[in-house]
Amino acid sequence: MKMTQLTAATAALAFALLLPVPCSVAQEPTPSATPAPAASATPAANSPSDPARPPGDRMEQFRQRMNEFLKTSLKVSDEEWAVILPLLEKVQSKQREALTGRFSALGGGRRGGQPGANRPERPASPETDALKAALESESTSPADIKAKLEAVRAARKKAEAELDQAREELRKVLTQRQEATLVMVGILE
Repeated sequence: MKMTQLTAATAALAFALLLPVPCSVAQEPTPSATPAPAASATPAANSPSDPARPPGDRMEQFRQRMNEFLKTSLKVSDEEWAVILPLLEKVQSKQREALTGRFSALGGGRRGGQPGANRPERPASPETDALKAALESESTSPADIKAKLEAVRAARKKAEAELDQAREELRKVLTQRQEATLVMVGILE
């Protein structure tokens, strides 16, 4: 049971690394809810989910904690980690690139599908943007849509190939146990 929970938790953390911006949702304070006077002095105020902290800072701290977790899980020395980390970061970057634009057509390209949300849009590939624009225009010919669709598929295939190459480079420096650990958290397949 503990292993299943650990696997689910690590998979969720690994997936969160794929997100280009943090998954925090700012909530409007209710009139009846008043913050405690010492709230800013609590450790929770310094947590990565602190709304006062810039999103990039929260995401960087999250990535650092995830990397520390992975280093511990892989049971590597500092010297081994120095070799693995750049390859691991390359895989994570390629994972984000491979997902770019896949969900941008849903919800107007905004996180959470809320067009008025106070969150930045996800970056989309130029091919995805061109296809989306073509679909928004009723006058776009089927031939134009087909060409733009083929461009999106080609860009995705290229991104997947780059991800596969980055994963293979990472596998070359791992033990079998380390590779299996990274498969369990969704970084390798």
